[in-house]
Amino acid sequence: MWKRKAMVISLITAFVLVGCGSDARSHVDDLTEERTENRPENGTENREESASYEAYTGVWSKDGKTHDRILSEGGVELSCTVTENNQFAGALFVQQEMTGRFADIEGISGEIEQNELFFDYSDDGWGNSGTLHIQFKSDRIDIEVLNDKEADGGSDYGISGSYELKREDATENNSGNTVTDTDFDPAWMKDTVIAIMNERSQYYQSSAYYPEIVDYWENVREVRDASNVVEPLFETDRYYYTREDFENEPPLVIHLAKNEIYARHGYIFKNEDLYNYFMGCIWYSPTCEPEDFDESVMNEYEKENLKILAAIDSYLFPSGLIP
Repeated sequence: MWKRKAMVISLITAFVLVGCGSDARSHVDDLTEERTENRPENGTENREESASYEAYTGVWSKDGKTHDRILSEGGVELSCTVTENNQFAGALFVQQEMTGRFADIEGISGEIEQNELFFDYSDDGWGNSGTLHIQFKSDRIDIEVLNDKEADGGSDYGISGSYELKREDATENNSGNTVTDTDFDPAWMKDTVIAIMNERSQYYQSSAYYPEIVDYWENVREVRDASNVVEPLFETDRYYYTREDFENEPPLVIHLAKNEIYARHGYIFKNEDLYNYFMGCIWYSPTCEPEDFDESVMNEYEKENLKILAAIDSYLFPSGLIP
């Protein structure tokens, strides 16, 4: 029941989950000699540290190809969002034309300094590791892979070399998909999903629940892709659960599962951590103020599951007395 849906997996294999990938380290003490040698000297292209890089938000690709063309012809695509002038979050996707095989690096993040960003990754989808050296030029983004290391027993296919990326040509994009506040649509193109996830990552990471719930998805559910923000924790709108189904679940998961039933119907949470957590889930669309919410919108599965979850939710109320 809790296995990842095939449709979702195919949709987001190239994502980014922001927050679930490798830790970014822009300028650490143990930078290798190779990385140091590849850093450009400050020149005319460098910006002042206070400059904003937010204009780089968007989708960039080799030759400006659209995502549809990359899927059919092969290519490279970087989806990114820059907030607070220089806080970068994004994902890199590479597809081979002949075989259709792809590699991806999720959760790229860090602080842009002096027109560049270094990001260490441990898996490109094929077990290979390395460092991305991302440079922000006046009309393009350059990416060079440093220190790439093939995984033991892994594949020789992965992300390597260097790429010059131009902003994706939006005039060729005829998919008709746009980022809106409507309910999540599994038919959305991958780049649309990535764009929404990047936009909402700031909320997800601001929630006090973020570290624990990410650890739960990765180490209990053994899910290490973007399912944690694309799928709900439980399908409480489709199945009847019992108390026994939740007996081994941590209190936070039970608490979120209960509120997930409300979130599915657009309930706007006054609790900041709940609001930020669900805003990080791209299926959540906040549309209804608490005073206007009517529980009659819930189906029979949700009503019965809510009774069970409300009775066992002890996350904020250890006595078991849920208001």
